[in-house]
Amino acid sequence: MCRHILCLLLLFPALFGCGVKELGQNLKYDIQGEHFLGKEDFRGGADAFARALAENPNNARVRYYYGRFLLADQQERLAIEQFSQAVTLAPDNGDYHFWLGMALGETGDSDSERDNYREALRRDPQHLQALIHLGHNLLRRGDYVGGLANYHQALQINPNHPQALYNRGVILHHLQRTPEERLAWLFYLDAYPSGAFARLATDRLNALKDYSYRNHRLGIRTLTLTDIGFLPFDDQIAAYAKPSLDLVGATTVNMKQGNLNILVYQLNNLELARKRAIAIRNYLYQRFPELQVSQRIRTSWFDTAEILTLHGQKLTIEQSVRFFLADHRPTPPGKTRIKAEKFKKK
Repeated sequence: MCRHILCLLLLFPALFGCGVKELGQNLKYDIQGEHFLGKEDFRGGADAFARALAENPNNARVRYYYGRFLLADQQERLAIEQFSQAVTLAPDNGDYHFWLGMALGETGDSDSERDNYREALRRDPQHLQALIHLGHNLLRRGDYVGGLANYHQALQINPNHPQALYNRGVILHHLQRTPEERLAWLFYLDAYPSGAFARLATDRLNALKDYSYRNHRLGIRTLTLTDIGFLPFDDQIAAYAKPSLDLVGATTVNMKQGNLNILVYQLNNLELARKRAIAIRNYLYQRFPELQVSQRIRTSWFDTAEILTLHGQKLTIEQSVRFFLADHRPTPPGKTRIKAEKFKKK
């Protein structure tokens, strides 16, 4: 009995020493790998981990990082070999399964890609990247319900994940779940109110006859703005609209040339349309005195509805504010035509 205890005591430091050594090596590889990834020095990272692999071929972390750099360098087949070895050496690591799926997806093997994302989630149900990319995979193959479930689960982990927010709207559009689609676009735009996908989300929202956000063309830029609201029956600008007006003013100042045109539509109430157009102009002059000095703001007001053509659909907006920056005359009353960008997945 004593002999067995003595053997265990002698063996324990050796085992413990091996674990500490491996832990230290992996920490070194993590620091080194993230350094190269952060600098986007993929070739340098591949060279460094090729050397590490020659010294330590049975280390899963080495093979994982080597695979990351090979994949970034568009050497998908070689990356698959490294990720597969990493999975064999450390089968319980969800990251290794996830990146094997990513590499397989780059070769067009979407079935194996999907299997590896699911395997990553079996090891780690909270693996955010696996949830997102499994959602993408299911969306591409037309499994809208499955994709939506993954995006919902991802959003429980990160409520502001841009791809999950946007593609949730895409799926709800395909499922014709209109009330939920409308909410999905609003959630996306509340989180990400600028950029190409914000413009696309705004087009989809407007097509649902919700004008909480609108796209406005200012010279070479298209701004996505909240609707320019007023107090009921009044020309006093609502507080929530002022940040959008500030963005319009700052953009106009920065562009140096061209007149800012303000068009206000108010069905059957020309006087209220006039007062609101002047209120917007005066607000911008107060906030941006250089615009008043150069007299770069032009106002127009109409007692008709704005007509908006979007995705082949003619929409009538009875109360609206439009901006554009140009050297030519305003669009004729009620005939604002917006060329819709192609609706696409994110």
